[in-house]
Amino acid sequence: MAEPFKNLVGPASVERLAAAFLSDDPSRTAAFTEAALAGLAGMELKARVAHVARLLRRQLPAAFPEALARLVAALPPHESDLMGHSWLWPVLQVVEDEAAAHPAESLAALAQMTSRFSAEFALRPLLARHPALAYATLREWARSPDEHVRRLVSEGSRPRLPWGMQLRAAVADPEPGLALLARLVDDPSPYVRRSVANHLGDVAKDHPERAVAIAGEWLTDRPDRLPLVRHGLRSLLKRGHTGALALVGNSTAPVEVTDLAVTPNPARVGESFTVCATVVGEGRVRVDVVWAWPAARGGWSSRTFVGKERELAEGERWAFSTRVSLRPVTTRPMRPGPQRATLRVAGQEFGPVGFILVQPSGALS
Repeated sequence: MAEPFKNLVGPASVERLAAAFLSDDPSRTAAFTEAALAGLAGMELKARVAHVARLLRRQLPAAFPEALARLVAALPPHESDLMGHSWLWPVLQVVEDEAAAHPAESLAALAQMTSRFSAEFALRPLLARHPALAYATLREWARSPDEHVRRLVSEGSRPRLPWGMQLRAAVADPEPGLALLARLVDDPSPYVRRSVANHLGDVAKDHPERAVAIAGEWLTDRPDRLPLVRHGLRSLLKRGHTGALALVGNSTAPVEVTDLAVTPNPARVGESFTVCATVVGEGRVRVDVVWAWPAARGGWSSRTFVGKERELAEGERWAFSTRVSLRPVTTRPMRPGPQRATLRVAGQEFGPVGFILVQPSGALS
């Protein structure tokens, strides 16, 4: 079984923090370690980070600029795999908690810290409280020789960064962030370009037409940006947004879908079901599968699964078939009972077709 993600912050990381930042005073090291480990095992990841950060801060100089200087001076050497420095997460939380009161000093510190462990969460209070200074700094960072700093420019300014505070101003007006992406869209680092695509994907959630327009400008200038654009518009493509589909070369012309069926029926939790249909169209036709299940509070929840694409000649018949896993995962609860499967083909929906989901024989309900 994989190690729980929350164990990124555990006894070993607490000991490394103490050794790195408090080793000059054994009494403080012992006090921090004992307090940090108390109750840690029962906490989830973000609670662990906050808990350890709060206790670490108590052992640092009271004046925050002095505390920052202590933290920066004791940073470990750069490491190619940032997850190898995941024990530094509470250090970034210390900065995040007080950055807004000391913006200039915090920005300077984050530029040093992000090449050890990514600082996108800690940057966001500065973008929210001090946007002029923060965005001006990001424009400078976009020219940094350090790919980690350049990646922080696009990742830290994402409007809807997962696990991070939402940047409401960026959700309402994505233009400052898009101006930063224009500086990074051709970055030599795939690590940075991936972040550019993810930022564009955030914009697409609230401003789909603007995201498609920007992506279109990027492709007009450089067709080789297509992989980045595909990733950035992936949510729109799965939703069948015709502008996004057309931009990446998928057909949006009318199609014919017949013989839509789900097998087996009933399907069993832990196994899979297969969606089959006959598709007739022309051009590069994309087919996605929308699986819907009963929601906990009534109605339906759903998820779209990327199916397949195929180039079709006029009138060509495609015997489409794809399999969807029914393995339970935390983000997709299995709710036995009536289910629905819909095909989204070239931006058009066909179905739904119903089927039944059951527990396997002998399983507890």
